[in-house]
Amino acid sequence: MVMLDLLLKNELSAPKKVKFKNEIFARVQGRNLKDLNDEIDFYKTELLPYFIKLSQHNPVFSVTEQLRLLVGVWTPIWSTISFHESLPKRIQEQSFQIFQQDGYCGSVARYIMGKEPDSSQNFQSTLPAYDFMLIQKYEVQNGRWYLQNIDRFQAFNNREIPLTLESVCNWFTHVVNNKVKLNASKGVLPKTLKSENIEINDVNGFQKTSIVTSQVFEHLYIDNDLRLVKTQTDASHLPSYTIAVKRQ
Repeated sequence: MVMLDLLLKNELSAPKKVKFKNEIFARVQGRNLKDLNDEIDFYKTELLPYFIKLSQHNPVFSVTEQLRLLVGVWTPIWSTISFHESLPKRIQEQSFQIFQQDGYCGSVARYIMGKEPDSSQNFQSTLPAYDFMLIQKYEVQNGRWYLQNIDRFQAFNNREIPLTLESVCNWFTHVVNNKVKLNASKGVLPKTLKSENIEINDVNGFQKTSIVTSQVFEHLYIDNDLRLVKTQTDASHLPSYTIAVKRQ
């Protein structure tokens, strides 16, 4: 009833907007994302009122004006996009979305595999971390944001050394400048990600999700530190929703 009353009010003062944002953070903090259907239900029952209210007070509606806020590094703290959880054991604080001014962007995440209760500590410590990067291009077409998947890259690294903001930006910049742009200039098609020796819950689902050619996304709300994003591959698919916070 309280949330319904809030939705019926047209005005949303700055303090109330901060309160809304803090309540969203509190609801998703520490949430263990496992089943996509559970997260869709969670969105409908818990998050939808916040999405509706904040979208009514989106400070920047123009997609071209949103660019100045979009460029930078973000972390998705909650999402119904199946790609985020297609691999097991994603480390949320080591997950990043990078948007460059030149139209290139990337989703990068670290996965700690083999981290099971019945695995010995010594065995776990010898397993590397799996870092995955999906390179995309984004642009505005007819007043809408479009994403196009370009290529995918992977690396196995020491799990004891965190994937930091600095290291992920350096990796992304190196890959874009020395591989993606170079391949594009030569007309080289993206390679297929090899999934051998990777502990994946659903390899087919992972491959299918990561090679979707294009998506439309909409900022239901965007400011200097928060994005509420609606993403859809086409009209026949249900939309996905993401909450992202600014890192840099």
